[in-house]
Amino acid sequence: MVRQPLLWDTLAAMDLGSADTGKVLTVVSALTGSDAVSRRLAELGIRPGARLRILSRTSGGGAIVAIGDDRLAVSRAILTSVEVTDHVPAHG
Repeated sequence: MVRQPLLWDTLAAMDLGSADTGKVLTVVSALTGSDAVSRRLAELGIRPGARLRILSRTSGGGAIVAIGDDRLAVSRAILTSVEVTDHVPAHG
């Protein structure tokens, strides 16, 4: 079976740690190297297609991230493992 290209395959992605504070972003992937951590991020709402926004940065390199009405403290290591894009996916 041939995998069809996904919308995310065509968009320029950056890691969440490189994204601007305050900008609405769409998660492309969250590849942490650990199935357990990736699963936990998905449970918290950080999964492909999710919309989020960095509210503020912490002194240790992490950030406070808004996902819907929720706020999460995210470490620098996690920020660099989450790929996002600032393109809004089209709804068809």
